[in-house]
Amino acid sequence: MKPASLITVLCIAEVLTMTPFATFPALLPYYFEAWQITGSEAGWVNGSFFLGITLFGVFASTLTDRIDARKIVLFGLFMALVGAIGFAFFADGFVTSLPWRFISGASLACTYMPGLRMLTDRLQAASHARGIAFYTACFSTGSALSFLLIGQVETWLGVEAAVNSAIFGPPVALIMTLLVTRSTPHPSPRGWRELFNYLPVLKNRKSMGYVVSYFCHSWELMAMRSFIVAFLAFAAVNSAAPAWMDVSVVATIVIFMGLPASVMGNELALKIGRTPAILILMMTGFALSILLGLSSGWPFMLVAAIAILYGTFVTADSSSITSGAVLAASSDSRGSTMAVHSFFGFAGAMLGPVAAGIILESGGGHQDAGAWAMVFISMGAVSLIGPFALRMTR
Repeated sequence: MKPASLITVLCIAEVLTMTPFATFPALLPYYFEAWQITGSEAGWVNGSFFLGITLFGVFASTLTDRIDARKIVLFGLFMALVGAIGFAFFADGFVTSLPWRFISGASLACTYMPGLRMLTDRLQAASHARGIAFYTACFSTGSALSFLLIGQVETWLGVEAAVNSAIFGPPVALIMTLLVTRSTPHPSPRGWRELFNYLPVLKNRKSMGYVVSYFCHSWELMAMRSFIVAFLAFAAVNSAAPAWMDVSVVATIVIFMGLPASVMGNELALKIGRTPAILILMMTGFALSILLGLSSGWPFMLVAAIAILYGTFVTADSSSITSGAVLAASSDSRGSTMAVHSFFGFAGAMLGPVAAGIILESGGGHQDAGAWAMVFISMGAVSLIGPFALRMTR
């Protein structure tokens, strides 16, 4: 298969894999009332998803240095189906939702970074950089379409139908992956004793600068995505939003902007250098996080515009950071580098929503404008660590 065709099909499969992504955050305003959960409990449910990614990601990505990544991806797609079904039919509160969101997160750990390795192993070196850029950008597309699917089905058919609608994506992605890829022997498998030795990665200062930046990036990005629907719902009521402005559609646009933003951010990095590009993008994102946090009482059209801009800049450095980490790694340790990159990144993705939930609750709850301001300002502040990490590890 031609490189462009392979990239396209596997990116579509990645998007379909992620239909269960938003089953909790897209319906958070409903769960606040129906399950009577607090802000910190909402943060823990969101965090359990990323805990699954964190714990499974390090092993799943590392194993791609030993076995064909395709096998790990297929296993992850099966887990995605299990997690989606479990949440739809067995989650009815804070405690019962935790294990199913954890499984859904673990499934993404087995499909996202291993899927990237599966793709790059089947591409020529000349196609790697842009293949990585499009694949990582499709993470935003998958999460955005999940928010749109869940939000629109909930609007027209109710909450139960919305949660059930997320089940269809993983089995379709499984069939697509089986059809367009073939099992191949690993070109240079690492020995089992060397496989989980991460010291070479940790000693690679250049890669680790990107890894630390990815931790900060993921903290901010996933905290934003976990609470953006609840914030927009609060702002819509607080500012008497026009009836035609659908919160779920606005949230989808906010998250979908990650696709063009990530690709354009990578192109900017290729033109002016990765470190300057990441510095510009993260500083701009921080300024927008302050504006968005303070905007809940402003006209809703302005709130939506700021949210969309914030969604653009908070994701624009994603592919640049990931490409930098992968390309700075030696060819025999890319799987280990992806594992460390994934572990630190999704550790940030787990801690970000938890911290945001705690700040929301301690600041006055999800009906308090000051609490929301504190949440978004804290998200953006964490990202400022990233550029300094890159400069210190050059």
